[in-house]
Amino acid sequence: MKGLLDQNKSLQVKALQGLIKASALLGLDPSRYKNALKTIRPDLVKKRASEKRVKKIKSANTPASIEKFSASSAKAKKPRLLSSKVEQGRLKLTFSTGVERKSVRHFILERKGRKLYVFDFKNIRIPFSIKRFKGGSFKEIRIAQFDPKKVRIVIETDRAYKPALKIDGKVVTISLPGAKKAVHKSASKKRPPKKASPPAALKPAPVSAAVKEGKIFTIVIDPGHGGKDAGAVGYKKKREKDAVLSVAKRLKKVLQKRGFRVYLTRSSDKFIPLKQRTRLANRKQADFFLSIHANAAHNRGSRFKSKGLETYFLSRARSGRAKRVAALENSADISDLDRYTKSTYLNVLNREKIIESNKLAIDLQKQILTSLKRKYSGVVDNGVREGPFWVLVGAQMPAVLIEIGYITHPKEGPRLFNPNYQKLLAEGIANGIESYIYHNNL
Repeated sequence: MKGLLDQNKSLQVKALQGLIKASALLGLDPSRYKNALKTIRPDLVKKRASEKRVKKIKSANTPASIEKFSASSAKAKKPRLLSSKVEQGRLKLTFSTGVERKSVRHFILERKGRKLYVFDFKNIRIPFSIKRFKGGSFKEIRIAQFDPKKVRIVIETDRAYKPALKIDGKVVTISLPGAKKAVHKSASKKRPPKKASPPAALKPAPVSAAVKEGKIFTIVIDPGHGGKDAGAVGYKKKREKDAVLSVAKRLKKVLQKRGFRVYLTRSSDKFIPLKQRTRLANRKQADFFLSIHANAAHNRGSRFKSKGLETYFLSRARSGRAKRVAALENSADISDLDRYTKSTYLNVLNREKIIESNKLAIDLQKQILTSLKRKYSGVVDNGVREGPFWVLVGAQMPAVLIEIGYITHPKEGPRLFNPNYQKLLAEGIANGIESYIYHNNL
């Protein structure tokens, strides 16, 4: 992104070379990146092809014994989960190599009366995407590859219990609620069992804070427009930049009370270039980026009809509506980008986060509507959509743009400045983030 914005061909070349290499490792088609590289530096493409031929010749002369040794060494460095099963009130896990206790981290999440007992195994891989167990004493057990170097096991129950983790070389067992109950039955009658309480390492985490042990989620909220860019001007000359800033400030307070770390891209009537907004989110290593905007009717005749909320995630626009909305929100800051640069942005950047952003948008849209409909009638659901919003380009985390309503509508426009309406908007957005965290076992 920096290479494109600064017109630095050297940085663009390095980025494209990295994308080509990553595509090869992931089994994806790198042709579009190669074509872009060919446009910038055709001499490099020829040079890489020549180097590839030389490398192929050298590898042909490499002794088979050395290749075999290298392959076996690499394999040995990647412990695998060989089997997992539930038996005798315990989850039994068998690994390809011994497991050290320091490589296992565990904590508890508490969600709507249910307990999630989470165990993270570092430097482990599994041969499947996700595995589930259903049981009577527990609601569900999920085993999944949380990231390339970590396997996450979640035991979901309807009641609290004290799980016992036992490591015996390659075999790891975790007790389940049923096993704990059996131990209580066999306990001595002279000393009645004390009420189970989790040890310090397994104290329930706050609903929104330390979801991972020692980590608090960071959110960057972006109130759209500002300063010289007023955004849409609506009913009775009300300005979009003022409405979204007020909502963003309320949202910040709600999220902070729930344990999140929150930053605003602007806290006053100040113009911030689009590229600097996601740059702040990346610099703060944010977990989520939310850009708040208000919509506007595309012509005077439709101002009484156009209303409702919608949530967007970054992608190429597939509808006239998405293109129109994106054009309104992009107009202030991308006049200097040519067609090739725009196309390169959408083809290259943020692609790995599109799925996560889509999921986040779904949870946000649902929770915002639920919150508003508690006290307001006539709230319209315009759904989750995709569009080329430049404020989302370059975000290295799930990123969405929320259109909180139509500022040009005679009824919905004034609501956007109503403190009670803004409060419900903020609560709905916060609930959407928590819903996303819960559904994705973060």
